[in-house]
Amino acid sequence: MGMFRGAYLQWMKLRLPWRKDVYMGTDLDGNLYFERLVDTYRSRRHVIYRKDLALSEYSDKVIPIQWQAWMRHTRHRIPTLDDLNQDIQRQEQIADNVQKLAAKEARLPISPEDTTKHAHTRQPQFQKSTPGESFQPENWAPAATSSASGNKTGSTKKRHNP
Repeated sequence: MGMFRGAYLQWMKLRLPWRKDVYMGTDLDGNLYFERLVDTYRSRRHVIYRKDLALSEYSDKVIPIQWQAWMRHTRHRIPTLDDLNQDIQRQEQIADNVQKLAAKEARLPISPEDTTKHAHTRQPQFQKSTPGESFQPENWAPAATSSASGNKTGSTKKRHNP
């Protein structure tokens, strides 16, 4: 059956004039990826899932990130099965490193020097100061009016002629 499926997928890759969708590749779960070449500037890309999932079960984790990037036109090269396998190995290596680091941190005793070194020191409290907090108004007395001083023009400014 594997040989028949491989031959069928190779036949689906052919860009024949009557074919709308061209098979581009598959992922490790068996999902099939197609590209529809239209007259617009950008082709349409879609996936046919191997498993029939309920609508609520679809998520970003169903499709590998490499194929997501290809479908969104951010990756130009089609991901190969080697790319997908390398990514799985990388994820497993990261998970192992996280477990080793967590185990190493759990075995280390906490010394009093570490707790005092990282203890929070009391920081000075900064408050917004406003100019009105310390303002005390003085007694106000109205200035003498111009009629009381004998100036009938009402102008107290001196003119300067150059």
